[in-house]
Amino acid sequence: MAKRRLVTLLTDFGSADPYVAAMKGTILQYCPMADIVDISHNIPPHQILHGAFVLANSAPCFPEGTLHVVVVDPGVGTDRAILVGQFGGHLFLFPDNGVISLIKQMLPLEGIVSVRNEKFLPHTSEISHTFHGRDIFAPLAGHILNGVDISNLGPAPSRYKLLDMPTPQEENGELIGRIIYVDHFGNLISNISQEDLRRRWASPEALQVQCNGQPVGKLAVTYGHVAAGKPLALFNSMGLVEVAVNFGQACDMFKAGVGAEVRIRETKYLDVDA
Repeated sequence: MAKRRLVTLLTDFGSADPYVAAMKGTILQYCPMADIVDISHNIPPHQILHGAFVLANSAPCFPEGTLHVVVVDPGVGTDRAILVGQFGGHLFLFPDNGVISLIKQMLPLEGIVSVRNEKFLPHTSEISHTFHGRDIFAPLAGHILNGVDISNLGPAPSRYKLLDMPTPQEENGELIGRIIYVDHFGNLISNISQEDLRRRWASPEALQVQCNGQPVGKLAVTYGHVAAGKPLALFNSMGLVEVAVNFGQACDMFKAGVGAEVRIRETKYLDVDA
C-alpha cells in the first residue's frame, strides 16, 4: 500500500473564490498522490493571531509526518521570508509573519529553513506578486510531499518572527488575562490555562471570573450546568478558561472580543456558627 502523503491547508481565502481550488490543483500537479485536508479557509482576512490559534489547536491532532501549509499572508509579494519548519514530527510551510507562534510554544522545534533554493521555486515570470499560495507554497508543498528533505530548500534563518503574545499577570491577588480568540459560538477564549489556576489556587471551584469589567460567576463544568441565557466560565477542551453563555453568545453579552480583559480571583468565605 502506498504511503499516505497527507497535507493540510489553512488560509484566509474563504470558500467563494477560486483561490483554494487553484492551490489544491497545483499541489496535485506536483504530487498526484497528495491527500489534501482542509483545516479552515475562514480565517478572517489578514488575522495572523486567529490563524495561529486555529493552527495550534488542530495541526497536532494529525499524524506525525503531516505537512501543514499555512497561507495567512498579508505580506504576500514583499520580501518576507517563506519558511519550512519541523515541530514535534510535523512539517509546517508558512510565511514568516508570526503565524507559527503558538505551535512554537506547543511542539519542540526540530529544524527550520528559509526557502532559497531556486531549484524548487518557479521562474520569477511564473509567480504572481499577489498569489504566492498557488505559485510558491503549492509547488513547494508538492516537492516536500514527493520526499524532498527540507534541508535542501535553503539555509536556517538567523531568526524568525514570533507574535508578541500576552501572558497572564498577577495583581493584588487576581490573575489577569486577555481574550485571544472568539469562536463560532461567540465563546470568549482566554490565554489563562487550567495549569495557571491550579498553580495558584488549590480549589478552582471557589474562584470568581470577571470579563470586560462585568461579573461572569464561578467556574462551571460545562455549558448545560447553567440555565439557558446565563453566563458561565469553564475550562474548555483546550485547557483554557473560556467565558460562554448557555444557548447564547458571550461576545455579545459582554461586548467583548480579542484583547478584552479577564480577571479571576478567589472568593473568601466566612465560617458562621449555627
